[in-house]
Amino acid sequence: MDRKIVALSETAMPAGDPARQQLADRLRDAITEGVYLPGDKLTERELCERFAASRPSMREAIRQLDGEGLLEVAPHRGPAVRAIDEAQFHELHEVRVALQKLAAACFAMRGTPEQMDAFALRIDEFEQALVSRDVPRIRATKHQLFEAFIAGARNEPLAAFIRKINARLGFLWASSMNHPNRPAESVDEFHRLLGAIRERDPEAAQAAIVLQNQRARAVGLHALELFQKRRASP
Repeated sequence: MDRKIVALSETAMPAGDPARQQLADRLRDAITEGVYLPGDKLTERELCERFAASRPSMREAIRQLDGEGLLEVAPHRGPAVRAIDEAQFHELHEVRVALQKLAAACFAMRGTPEQMDAFALRIDEFEQALVSRDVPRIRATKHQLFEAFIAGARNEPLAAFIRKINARLGFLWASSMNHPNRPAESVDEFHRLLGAIRERDPEAAQAAIVLQNQRARAVGLHALELFQKRRASP
């Protein structure tokens, strides 16, 4: 490798400072997992301390998430997590359903047996995590489950779009898992989806996605209404 290139890269990214993309991913995960909620104002100082990052690297991460629609940066006010209202919630869900239907069809048509087995394993791990009631474990296994699903579609641009939509709606996930019947329903829905994928039936896989999102939409909307009421109360 050219020594000049190595020197430039070391200068641009000091030792101990997370790589720019990794930092953006970690900040995105914090928003998705509800560490930072819609409407929360962020400061560079607090973010740099939390993620052990330099200000230039953090500013790049903030700019990236601003471009993705997760953050909004107002002049002289700093970044804030972009709020979401009911109309935006429905619009995002429409896009999410369309993208996930495409991913399900692609998985059924061209996913490998190994990818199907990996998806099945992630479903089992998610179910075990629900039984344990370990929230960090539930969150991690749910993330891994979705990653296995979109990996099976074998379409990276599609996967990237799904991740962005899920990030916008992710803060509602924890609330949906507190719904009395939602965790068990969610596991059943994933098994239905897996069965259709194993049968190489794209139409059935898409139908499973539609059913899953119909239920998730109702629970998510209720969670959004509760969140907005809490934010509006003094």
